[in-house]
Formats: sequence, structure tokens, C-alpha cells
Amino acid sequence: MVSERKAKNHSDWTGAYYQYFADGRALMFPSETLVRLFKGPYVPNMPTSFEGMQVLEVGCGSGNNLMMLASLGMQIAGTETSEEICELTRGILSDRGIKADLKVGFNTSLPFEDKSFDFLVSWNVLHYEDTEEKIKRGIKEYARVLKPGGRFFLSTTGPDHKILKDARTLGAHRYEIGRNDDFRKGAVYFYFDAENYIRLFFGHEFDSVMVGRIHDCLFTDTLDWFLVTGVGRANTQSKRFT
Repeated sequence: MVSERKAKNHSDWTGAYYQYFADGRALMFPSETLVRLFKGPYVPNMPTSFEGMQVLEVGCGSGNNLMMLASLGMQIAGTETSEEICELTRGILSDRGIKADLKVGFNTSLPFEDKSFDFLVSWNVLHYEDTEEKIKRGIKEYARVLKPGGRFFLSTTGPDHKILKDARTLGAHRYEIGRNDDFRKGAVYFYFDAENYIRLFFGHEFDSVMVGRIHDCLFTDTLDWFLVTGVGRANTQSKRFT
């Protein structure tokens, strides 16, 4: 999932992104980490049954995570940056007998009512917002659509991730992708350098914020992600950023 600005202004990149799905190269299996978070004993106070609950995945891609979430009995919704990608994903899910409410939307502008979801999943999409202000807006928007007591799960780039190899530093937390083998070359990433920044940003909108990390060395490259979860507040008034 790209930011709203990039979807409008970077047609070459988003065109390559669309083609990635159209060519069948998108993932067709869910994130193993996300499966563990929903089914394992790693998160306090997780329900034992998800039947009938509402879940939104921001930047749902080809629906690989939505398939798993639907298998838990949840009502699924998702956003992507174009109607073409939404239509492709609807077809993938429909072929498997899965109904989903898919809409064009962005981290900073989700086309759903306040307090609509029991869970929100944001899997490697928030970091496409390329300024601190947009990151804050995205986090605030996540809080808006989540029910009081609802939980979000988020994965985002860690400082050792391969995507940052040959990246150009633009400022605090901001890097321009420089890898020649990546179709996102030239895009700007925002990533959290350390856990304390994550707790600061998300703690303004959510309670019980927890931070984890996945760090995989796969022979030639390293994959590194921060994992974040937290709970929506009964009082949606956010704390003031200082």
C-alpha cells in the first residue's frame, strides 16, 4: 500500500505495483507472524473465538492475510490504492468463496465509519507515508476506525531490513529507496529507528502498546520488522504530541 500522494503523483511506480499483482507474483499465503499473533499465546487478553468480529486490513494486497482472517470466522474488509487492485483481490477471494468489503483507501484516509472494527491489521504499509506528520495522521486514522477495546496489529520496516541497502538519507526517519532490483526505487520510506519512537508515536492514540521484532537472516539478505500492537481507547481523545 502506498501513500495517497504517491498514488496520485508516481504513476510509474504504482503502475509497476499494479502489474506485480496482475502477473501473479503477489503472495498467496498469509504472514506466518500474523497467524501466530492471532492463534498463539503471545498477546495478552486475545479472544479464543473470533466468530462474527469485524477486521480491516489496510493495504490488503492480494488478500493473502484476509483469507486467513476470514477462516477465523471474521467479517473482513480491506483497502488498496486503486480500484483495479481491489477488483483483482475481490476476484481472488471470490474464487475461494470469501466475501470482502474492499475499498480504495489510504493510511491517512480510510473510507469507513468511526469505531467500526474489532481488529485492524497494517502489514508493512504505514512506512510508505513519507513524513512524520503523515505517520501521525495514519496512526490517528487507525485509532478512529477501531472500536474502543479493539486491537491493531502492525508490521513495519526495521533498521536492518534489506530495503534500506543503498538508501539515501533524507532526514530523521526518512530514506529514499536506492536498490536497483526493487520496483519501489526512488520511493521514500519512513521507518522507526528504535522502540522508544514507536511507543511515543502510538502511545498518543492507543493504550497497552507493545513492541516486538522479527529479524531473519536469509543467506544473502536480512529481513527486519518491528511488530506493534495496542488497544483502542474508550475515550478517543488523543494525547498531545510534544
